Amino acid sequence: MPEGIKSVKGKKRTWNFHTIKEWGRLEWLTACCVLLLRFLFYLLGNKPQIGGDTHTYVEFTWRGFLAGERMPLYPLLIRANRFLFQDGYLLGVVGCQIILSLISILFLYRAVRMATKNRGIACIIVFFYGGNPWLMDADLTILTESLAISISVFLLYHTVCYLQSPSLRRGMAMVFFVLSATLLKSALSVYVAAYLIFMGIQFFCEKDRRRITIKVSAALFGIALLLLCYAGQVWKNAGTFSLDKRGVRHMLYTCLETDLYKNYPDQELVEKIDRIYLEHDKVVDWRIGEPITLLFGEKYSEQNIRIREFSRYCIRTEPGVYVRYLIGRFVRVTNDEYKIKQSELDESPFLFRVLYDMSGVLFPIVKVGHFYLIGGATFLLLVIKWKKEKVCPWYYLGTSGMLMVILVSVIVGTYCCYVRCLSYALPFAYSGLALLFQDLLKGLEKCRE
Repeated sequence: MPEGIKSVKGKKRTWNFHTIKEWGRLEWLTACCVLLLRFLFYLLGNKPQIGGDTHTYVEFTWRGFLAGERMPLYPLLIRANRFLFQDGYLLGVVGCQIILSLISILFLYRAVRMATKNRGIACIIVFFYGGNPWLMDADLTILTESLAISISVFLLYHTVCYLQSPSLRRGMAMVFFVLSATLLKSALSVYVAAYLIFMGIQFFCEKDRRRITIKVSAALFGIALLLLCYAGQVWKNAGTFSLDKRGVRHMLYTCLETDLYKNYPDQELVEKIDRIYLEHDKVVDWRIGEPITLLFGEKYSEQNIRIREFSRYCIRTEPGVYVRYLIGRFVRVTNDEYKIKQSELDESPFLFRVLYDMSGVLFPIVKVGHFYLIGGATFLLLVIKWKKEKVCPWYYLGTSGMLMVILVSVIVGTYCCYVRCLSYALPFAYSGLALLFQDLLKGLEKCRE
């Protein structure tokens, strides 16, 4: 029976208006606070903001797609807005991102409410998620982060729906958003692997769902096969079996940061790299990539082949150094936090600077270290509950699993940074936080008893 309804034998059902009104007030208050904050942020913030990689999406071609330049979903959004709004197409893209971001807040609320069965927790989570200043800043930027988070929230919502009431329709909705995420960012192909593992565990733990599980798994295998074919096409055109032709360069950056490049036997090449590296004050970013990669050949495919051979040789000379470097990356990214560049802040209106300072006080700063804590605590509760109840706690498994898979793949497999970690893991971190709140409340109630 729905919450807030009284049933009296022989009489019509009537609403318990007091209960509905109390929760309704909290929900409306949360919605009004988030909408007001976002409205002011969007109104006063600089828009559209152009990032370092924006031009690669604006200048997207299908030839570049087949070479692993960019995944097509975001460039298609830009082209659609260019068709509709002509010269104002970038503002149209920002508008789409803002609308989807606001809709995703509602879906996150519904997902958390279904998972925890607690409207109060859902309101708290949505308040802090909706007021996250980095997320609002991402909505105004012509890059994929805002859309990636919105799609991840939609995926989270449909996953919760599937766990609550398994059906082929809900399973296919999950698959659709897994595919959408992959077509947006190549790194989000990790979702395919994560959900295949998830369906595999379901197959063995939930015998009555096996027919649906097999069909959903078949669809995920179809996506995996499609991605393998695409990786083969990128290999043919760009010399690397990957969804992103730049993936090989992350290994090169690793060799630079660890000084392992000095172990390469071709000392002439090492000296050239060393010269360029020193000219850039040993700062590894996109600006150092082009002059060094040109040392490995003129064609992109030739560069990737030679860079892969170079990097593998250097890493194999001292694997211990490489392992310590990876561990160090996990530690270094822990305390990274969101800050608008001072130059951008100085150019912003005075009211925006005040709003930005206020949001920093009102809303806790989200760090990658918080993701470690939430993922670890959720995993610990997963083990305890599974052992105690002899039934897999799916929400805990999904949350801790997605956080671990995302963080490991981002920090180890890419040139990791705070933005990447947040844009992939943020919705799952807030979901895990909701589960921890739920258990905390239950523990307090038991203590009172």
